[in-house]
Amino acid sequence: MSRHSTSACLLGFATLCASPLLLAACTTSSGTGNFGSLSSFTVASTAQTITGTTGFKCTGSLLSILSTNTIAATIASTANPLGTTPRLYNAASGTYLPYSICKDNGCGTVYNVGSTVRWSSTTFLGILGLFNATDGSLPLYLRTATGVTLPAGTYTDTIGLNWAWHLCAAGALGLCVYDDGTASSSVNVTLTVLKDCFIDSAPDLSFGSAALVSAFTAVNQNIGVRCTLNATYTIGFDNGNNFSGGWRRMLSGANAIQYNLYKPGDSTVWTTSNTQAGTGSGAAQNVPYRAIVNPAQGNVPAGTYSDTVRVILTY
Repeated sequence: MSRHSTSACLLGFATLCASPLLLAACTTSSGTGNFGSLSSFTVASTAQTITGTTGFKCTGSLLSILSTNTIAATIASTANPLGTTPRLYNAASGTYLPYSICKDNGCGTVYNVGSTVRWSSTTFLGILGLFNATDGSLPLYLRTATGVTLPAGTYTDTIGLNWAWHLCAAGALGLCVYDDGTASSSVNVTLTVLKDCFIDSAPDLSFGSAALVSAFTAVNQNIGVRCTLNATYTIGFDNGNNFSGGWRRMLSGANAIQYNLYKPGDSTVWTTSNTQAGTGSGAAQNVPYRAIVNPAQGNVPAGTYSDTVRVILTY
């Protein structure tokens, strides 16, 4: 009986010793960081934060063995840095947009070129829980700088990462067997900046008061616009609500005062077909025009005369 008992115990011990090692398996592939397509004014005014995939993945035993597990990613290079600051670049315009590389969504710590990002956990299970990018890889967070005036176009950069890891995987008897390794990966970053335009102001136009139609003087006014840097645009005026006989008209009941809108120094009526072209600066721009009452028309009864003209900004 004791011989049988002893034999069974030895057999059990031999079986445990033959258990396979469950090592961590870490691999790399290309990652991505896509900011999407955004208005130039959105990019200038609001920092954009995205979760980038790094392409670094690890698999292995999920045993919660207390141990030290670390992964480090050194930002070895970027394609368009200014010093150690990474930048997105648009080759067509030669313009740059700085951005930050962060470990967390809040960007509490910014990592520049040459910096090393480190992750650690006392369990392998805990560190695997950090692999929550959309492709299952370890994420990095990217955030754009604000206050930069950009032309429309596609902006790109490539981040080069050097990886090193020291991970505890389950070995025989549930003991910790460390897997140490190094690898490299790259992250392709993209942002598409869209052209955009706004009519910031279109003040009411007043000719004031006069007893005779011929006494109304010309009035100079501005339309305030804001368009993406280098974006071309045109501004036109429609004919208003009461156009007739080549003249816009302000009405008071059945009575009318004829007037028109002109470009400064131009005797041609400003319409939707005779427009004014411009190029955006990314900042506010005033587009001047001149309003003139037809001095050759007859006098009209006293009253308040009005019309509504629409400003059409095309880009």
